[in-house]
Amino acid sequence: MIQVIAGSFETLSEAWYWAIKEIYTKGLLVDTEYGIKARCVNGMLLEIKNPVQVWHKKDPFCSRDRIEFYKRQFKRESAGKHGFEYTYIDRLVNYEGFDQLKWMNEQLQKKRYESKRIQAITWMPKVDCLKKEDQPCFQRIWVFPHRNNRLDVHIHYRSWDMFKAFEANLIAFQELVKDELIGPTDFIMGTLRCFGDNVHIYEDDFQAVEEAIR
Repeated sequence: MIQVIAGSFETLSEAWYWAIKEIYTKGLLVDTEYGIKARCVNGMLLEIKNPVQVWHKKDPFCSRDRIEFYKRQFKRESAGKHGFEYTYIDRLVNYEGFDQLKWMNEQLQKKRYESKRIQAITWMPKVDCLKKEDQPCFQRIWVFPHRNNRLDVHIHYRSWDMFKAFEANLIAFQELVKDELIGPTDFIMGTLRCFGDNVHIYEDDFQAVEEAIR
C-alpha cells in the first residue's frame, strides 16, 4: 500500500486521470463503513497549475448540467435552501453565526500579503462528533495571497470519492473562489492544491474505472 502520493499537473483533467489510476492500481482494498469495499490511499496531494474549468472526456460523472448543479450549491444565495441538514456553503457563511467567507474577503481587501491565517473550516465538533455519519467530507479552504496579487488556494478533504466527486467539486470550488474572494478583490487565481486524507474509489465503480483508464 502506498501511504502518501503527490503529483503536479497543468490541468484538472490531468490530475483526475492520474489520481484514479494511482488509487485503482496501487490503493489498499478495504471494507468501508457503508458495507462495501473500496480501494483507497491515505494521503494524496494534487497540485494544479492552471485550474481551468474543463473536465476529462472520460469522466462519466461530469456533464454541463451536473457542473451547474454543483455550482448552484456553492452560491451564497443557496445557503440554507437545499433541504439537507447542511451544505458546505451553509458552514462557510454561517458557522455558528459567523460568515467565514466574508471575513476571508475582508482580509484580502486589507492586502494581507503572505499571511498564513486566511482560511475557513466546516467541522463543528459539538455537532459532527456526535453523529455516526454524514459529517462534512470537505474540511477547509486556505488561501495564500502573493504580493503579485496571485492567490494560491488549498482545498482539504478528510474523505474524497475521487472517481465521482473530484472534477465537479473542484470546478464548483473555483466558482466559489471567483465569487467570494477573487471577484470582489484585485487578486487572480494562482495554483490550486488539493489534499485528501483518504481518497478512494468504491467497488461499484471498479468496472467504470477500468474502462476510463484503458
